[in-house]
Amino acid sequence: MKILVFGGTFNPPHLGHQLMIEQSLTNTFTDVVFDQVWLLPVGKHSFAKNFVSNLHRLAMLELMISSISEKTVSLKNKIFIEKYELEHNEESQTFATLEALSKQYPEHQFSFLIGSDNLEKFHLWHNYEEMLKKYPFYVYPRASFAFSPMRQGMIALENFPQMAVSSTKVREALMNNTSLSDLLDDKVINYIKKNKLYVTDQVS
Repeated sequence: MKILVFGGTFNPPHLGHQLMIEQSLTNTFTDVVFDQVWLLPVGKHSFAKNFVSNLHRLAMLELMISSISEKTVSLKNKIFIEKYELEHNEESQTFATLEALSKQYPEHQFSFLIGSDNLEKFHLWHNYEEMLKKYPFYVYPRASFAFSPMRQGMIALENFPQMAVSSTKVREALMNNTSLSDLLDDKVINYIKKNKLYVTDQVS
């Protein structure tokens, strides 16, 4: 199967993530048809980001997936959570993860999904040149971030609707007690409020 891996902190998973997942599985502007999207929440982040516990992030991802499946029945059983980086104590490195997944699941062909906001610092990713030779990287358009610099092995999803939501915007809205309806799925909103997440600058 053709698997598109979508990595991120998902802190929290928002409607922008949801858009990227749905479009990757349904948009006809690319010649490649993906059988599944695997969501890859990071464990220890390379750039020292802090986020809420793995338990909360996984729970919110499950809620988001259930909402997508309810809204678009054809996507049921096409979106999964891959816990590899959460289950390994070392710092998350995308290339090492893709190599491990390829070894564990030799029957699958893996690609990776990033937003165009990642392009400027992509040269800081571990073994990025070798990684791009082995795995196609699909670049999703994010508002205010051009498709630049593109590197060999990257495919720009130029005709896809732009993603404008960010986890930073979500956390700011939560701390300022402003509307979340255009940022988060209702199930995720209820979970965050029930568990009192992001109520201060402390996110762990």
